[in-house]
Amino acid sequence: MRKRPPSRFGAALVQECKKRNITQYRLAQLLGRSTRYLNNIEHDRSEPRFTTILLLAQAMGMEPGELVDAAAKLSWAALAEEKQDSGNEQLEMTVGKKKEKKNA
Repeated sequence: MRKRPPSRFGAALVQECKKRNITQYRLAQLLGRSTRYLNNIEHDRSEPRFTTILLLAQAMGMEPGELVDAAAKLSWAALAEEKQDSGNEQLEMTVGKKKEKKNA
């Protein structure tokens, strides 16, 4: 079973806003939401509903799929990095055990 990647929607949202020179304040105005609401999404403290994703994409002048795709790419990259870090830890532990046996 595949491990679910960590959510990176907030990071993708920030990235896409920067590309389009849209501030958090301006995006909040366009959505009719508070900056606090967007801040919670940006820091992955809350996940937006599907309708919110549609509104976010529309406000930024992009297709919803583009926004979701950007988030998915960041999420899978984070999972791959996490997997690599885990593999490195495993390797370090194995090497450490071999050194202990050799010194004993």
